[in-house]
Amino acid sequence: MTDDRDIYLEHAPAVMRYATALVGPDDAADVVSAVVARIMAAGGLVRLEDPRAYLFRAVLNEARNLHRSRTRGAAAVVRIGPAPTAPAAEDEVHPEVVDAVMALPVRQRAVVYLVYWEGLTIGEAADRLGLRPATARRYLFLARQKLRRVLDG
Repeated sequence: MTDDRDIYLEHAPAVMRYATALVGPDDAADVVSAVVARIMAAGGLVRLEDPRAYLFRAVLNEARNLHRSRTRGAAAVVRIGPAPTAPAAEDEVHPEVVDAVMALPVRQRAVVYLVYWEGLTIGEAADRLGLRPATARRYLFLARQKLRRVLDG
């Protein structure tokens, strides 16, 4: 009997190429991850009559949602202008730090947030994100490298 993992592994390369063509290499993994997470929460791939077709449709819908949300955000900034900034207190985060963190890939940003803002250990952050601790450590390492380059340069 085939399980969800086998079905996903069979179609993952094609689905990832498709997502990359729709949203580019930076967002493709996030789009596919969101789709797979939603499918798993709804009962998994084994329940579907044609999992490949469903994955492709779901990736297209997620890509469209991503595009819509970005378009709405850009339109709002044009319409009302950027949000006013409050004067920074001594214990507040500096805007350049926030900008640098927001420029990180989503997974790296999630680990940085949980470790530095929420005060979780790497193991706790990994548990919360459903990652192995080594993966969370790697994301944190990559994020620190990028932040160092941006903030020192």
